[in-house]
Amino acid sequence: MKVLFLTKMIDYFLQRIEDLKKEFPSDFFIVPKNREEAQKHIEDADVIVSGSLTKEQVLNAKKLKFVLVPWAGVNGLPLDLLDERNIIIANNHGNGKIVAERALGLALALLGRIVEYHNDLAKGVWHGYEAGAKPEDFWYSLQGKRVTILGLGTIGKHLAKLLCGFECEIMGFKRNVEPVKGVNYVTNNLEEAIKFGKVIFVALPLTKETYHLINKEIISQMQGKFLVNVGRGEIIEEEALYYALKNGILAGAAIDTWYLYPDSDHTVQLPSRYPIHTLKNVVISPHVGGFTIEGQVGRIDETIENLRRILSGGMPKNIVDLKSEY
Repeated sequence: MKVLFLTKMIDYFLQRIEDLKKEFPSDFFIVPKNREEAQKHIEDADVIVSGSLTKEQVLNAKKLKFVLVPWAGVNGLPLDLLDERNIIIANNHGNGKIVAERALGLALALLGRIVEYHNDLAKGVWHGYEAGAKPEDFWYSLQGKRVTILGLGTIGKHLAKLLCGFECEIMGFKRNVEPVKGVNYVTNNLEEAIKFGKVIFVALPLTKETYHLINKEIISQMQGKFLVNVGRGEIIEEEALYYALKNGILAGAAIDTWYLYPDSDHTVQLPSRYPIHTLKNVVISPHVGGFTIEGQVGRIDETIENLRRILSGGMPKNIVDLKSEY
């Protein structure tokens, strides 16, 4: 078999590929140095490791049987074409625990007004006891709060475990209503889920069903609530989010996943078409939910394990339902 890696490499990934070469000496493992080399090998690749492929690339990959996405989201793939060709897609949840930790950290920063107070104190502006103990200086504790988690996949389940340490009462939202350990209630009714939580976490994949799931109508029901998004930006309608924050419908938002991203040649890009970054009731993060050493090791190890399964004649874990898109 030929395995083609079309994803960014770090030293640990290259080390694990070398381990595979020793374990499977009759197979080929290609890490192309440039686009030309990638194009040369794509035609006879049996397995491609990538989270981003064009229709043209898939059409050129005549022998392709598997695509392994080295992270959770599969919205960078032409799923209809892959489905039409009966190509198996498997995604990756190796950094889900880390993303859950980031979600909790964002919530604590948001409710605790940490960024706001940091910026003020850097300018000599105090809050709290040293500034007259004004009620408007209070921050919010997460202890004992009602919390909603939209999406009870790997991230959502790990997040629920973390929130149990704060004695939160948790409602989870998922398509299939079944009990989940550490979650008090599970519903498939979005309005019920939104009504329940003071803090609402978004940990859903981006699919046709979840695109703009949180729209203007839903956000209008979030008066005084806090919203934390570690799923995908487009799950929340961008304009509605901005005006809900600006006009005080939402108490605040912490966002790690966005609407605009820098291209490969630039690293400077504001993350939204609206000036969300200028609002005081927002904590912004540059889509780094899984970007830790532990997170990278977790997703790489899971990718290597799936390759080992395929090269041994088996099937990968976390096979994506192409109709559901996750």
